[in-house]
Amino acid sequence: MAVIDRHNRPADCPPRVGQGTWGGVAALAVLSLPPGSAQAAIFNVTQDTWGSSADVGSFAWAIHQANSTPGADVIAVADGLEIDVDGANASSSPFNLATISESVTILGNNARLVGNPEFVTSGGIDVTKNNPQAFINGSDVLTTPSFSLLKIGTFGQSNSGINVSISNLNTNGLNRIAQVNEGASLRYSGSAFEQSVNFTGGSTGCCFAGFAGSTISLDNVLIREARTFNSPIGLAFDALISAEDATLTISNSRIERSAGGGAISLVGGIANVVSSVLFGSGGVSATGGTEQTTGTLKFVNSLAYLTGPLENGGLDDDVRSNRFIAGDGGLIEVIASTILSDNATILGDLDQGYNDGVPLTVAGGSIQLSSSAVMATQVAGLEEQVAYAIYGGGSYSADALSWVRPTGNQSASSLRTLFHQPCLITGLPGIPVAVASVDPLVEFLLPYPQGAYPAVPGVLVGVVPDAGPGGVNELRSPIDGSLITTDVFGNPRTTNGLRNVGAVQEQVPGPLPLLGVASAYGWCRRLRRRILGRRAPRRGRISG
Repeated sequence: MAVIDRHNRPADCPPRVGQGTWGGVAALAVLSLPPGSAQAAIFNVTQDTWGSSADVGSFAWAIHQANSTPGADVIAVADGLEIDVDGANASSSPFNLATISESVTILGNNARLVGNPEFVTSGGIDVTKNNPQAFINGSDVLTTPSFSLLKIGTFGQSNSGINVSISNLNTNGLNRIAQVNEGASLRYSGSAFEQSVNFTGGSTGCCFAGFAGSTISLDNVLIREARTFNSPIGLAFDALISAEDATLTISNSRIERSAGGGAISLVGGIANVVSSVLFGSGGVSATGGTEQTTGTLKFVNSLAYLTGPLENGGLDDDVRSNRFIAGDGGLIEVIASTILSDNATILGDLDQGYNDGVPLTVAGGSIQLSSSAVMATQVAGLEEQVAYAIYGGGSYSADALSWVRPTGNQSASSLRTLFHQPCLITGLPGIPVAVASVDPLVEFLLPYPQGAYPAVPGVLVGVVPDAGPGGVNELRSPIDGSLITTDVFGNPRTTNGLRNVGAVQEQVPGPLPLLGVASAYGWCRRLRRRILGRRAPRRGRISG
C-alpha cells in the first residue's frame, strides 16, 4: 500500500473548510443568438463547392445575400454536406473566403468545409496538410492556397452591432477560421476544426483572432492538428486562439495535438476558459493590452496537459510556448484546474534562454492558484531547471487547497515561500508519474488521459470540503454563474460533498500500459543522447 505524506503541511496549518471558495462570481453575460424576426430571410446552401456570389445555392452566394439583406438573416446548410473550397476566389487577403458585414446565424447541420492546400518546396517536395511544414516566400511555389473562412466586419473601424452565430459547421484543411474585427461578436458552437494549416508564408494563424472590443464565444468545439508555423517571440504568444483588448470565452472544448505558438493568448481584456482541455498544444499567455492595460484570464475546471511528441503525445514541443505565462498587466487565475508538463518531451530550442518556467512563468504579471494541481516531471540534465519561474518581476499566490509538486531544484519550503502560502500542499502521491530511468532521473506523464488522474489513495483526493451544490466551496462558471456539476472529463464533480484538488474527480488508479512502458524506455535512450549534446544559457530567472 502506498505510504501517504498527508499533504506535507506544517502542523499548525488551519483546517481547510471554507478556504478557496469560488462563489459570488460576477457573471459575464452570455452572448445570445441574434434575435429572429418575421422579416429575417433564410438562404439555403446546397452546392458542394464554395462557388461565387452568382452561384445560387452556394455558400459564397448565401453570404453575399445575407450581407445585402437588412436584418439578422439565417444561412442553413444542407445536412451533412461536404463543401470543397479549393478553387474559390478569396474575398480579401490572405485568402479569406468571405467577409461578413451584417448579423447572421449560420446553421451548419454537421456540414464540413474541406480544403486541400498544397505547395512545392524549392527542393521539389510536395507539401500538403498531411505532411505540413512552413511555407517560405520567395522560394516555395504555392499551388493551392490554405483558405481562411471568415472575417467579421472591417478591420480598423467599429463593427458594433455585427453579431454572428455559427453552429455545427466543421472544417478540415483551412487556415484561420475567423477574424473578429473591432466591436463585432462571434459565437461558434458544436463544431470541429481539423488539420488547419498556415501556408501563407505570413503570421496569419489558426484558428480564431479577436480585436479591440470584440467578443468570441466558443462552446463545445474541437481544434485538432492545427499548425500555424508561428514561433513565440521571446516569451510572447501568437497562439491558436488570440484576443486583443477583447472578451473571450471557451467552454466544454478541446484543443488537441496542435502547434501554434501556444494554445490561447490574451493581450488585454477578459478571457474565461471553463471545463476545457489543452492537450499537446502549448499553454496560455496573458498580458495587458493597448486599450485595456490589464488582461485577466480565468482557467476553471480545466486541464492543460503540456506534452511534445511521444506515442499519443502532442505536436508542440517548443519550450517557450508550453507554459502558463503572465506578462506585464496579466493575471491568470487557475481555479479547480490541473496543469501538467511532460518536460521529457518538451525540448525545443534552448538557445533562446527560456528553458525555465515550464509549466509556470510570471514575467511582470501574476498567477494565482485556487484548489488546483500543478506538476512538472523531472529530467536530469535540464540544467538547473526551474518549473515555477519569475522573469523580470511578478508574483505567485495560492490557497491552502492547492498542490504544487516540488522538484529537485525547488523544495517544498521554497514553493511555500514562492506561492506565499505556508499551508500549500506539496506531499506525495499526487498525480502518478512513470520513472523511465533512475540514474539519470527521467520521469514522464502517463499517457493521456490516464496521466491526468490523481493517485488513489493520494493527497489530492477528497480535499475540498463542502463542495456540493449550495456549499461554501461549490464551483461556479465565471461565464454565466452556473453551477459546475462535472469534472473536465464529465465525471460527477463531487463525491459525498468533497471535491478533488485539480480538474479530475473520478478516482481511477491503474498501471502504465505495457506499450507505454516500452515507449518510455525507448524515449529515455533518445533523450539521454539529446541531453549530452545540449547547452542551455541562463538569463534573468528567479527561482524563488
